[in-house]
Amino acid sequence: MQNARYIAAGLSDADMLWLLSMGKLRRLRAGEKLVTSGKQVTDLFFVINGTLAVNLDDGTRVAQLHQGDVVGEMSFVDRHSPLVSVIAEDIVEMLAIPRKLILQRFEDEPVFAARFYRAIAVFLSERLRETTAAVRAAHDEEADKAARARFSRLFGKSGP
Repeated sequence: MQNARYIAAGLSDADMLWLLSMGKLRRLRAGEKLVTSGKQVTDLFFVINGTLAVNLDDGTRVAQLHQGDVVGEMSFVDRHSPLVSVIAEDIVEMLAIPRKLILQRFEDEPVFAARFYRAIAVFLSERLRETTAAVRAAHDEEADKAARARFSRLFGKSGP
């Protein structure tokens, strides 16, 4: 989804430069975990290159992340441990920004906090819209399938 664009769009150039200056480049090899389900996330990650899988505990993939995506935004907002694991599918490069540095900046510059949280809210709102549309499409597909099955039962495969 490239959610970094929502965050970048909501922040000033100075805000983005500050984030870049506070971040550390981090690399993962294929198979390495960035986030483990149930364990607190201490950084906010901006994916620079590579692909990450977002998996439930049973291994079911629920999303795939690429260049321009952000990891850890939900835990950043609500401080809950994640319900998913995030695993590198290939070599991944990202910028890791410690949560504590961002929180300190919020205290030092409340206007930054307002811009940052608004940007996160816009992104999460867009993701909810996309998820709702996907669920609706899946529901519609199931309803169509059930209607076709009923039609076939009532009228046979060739129709009325």
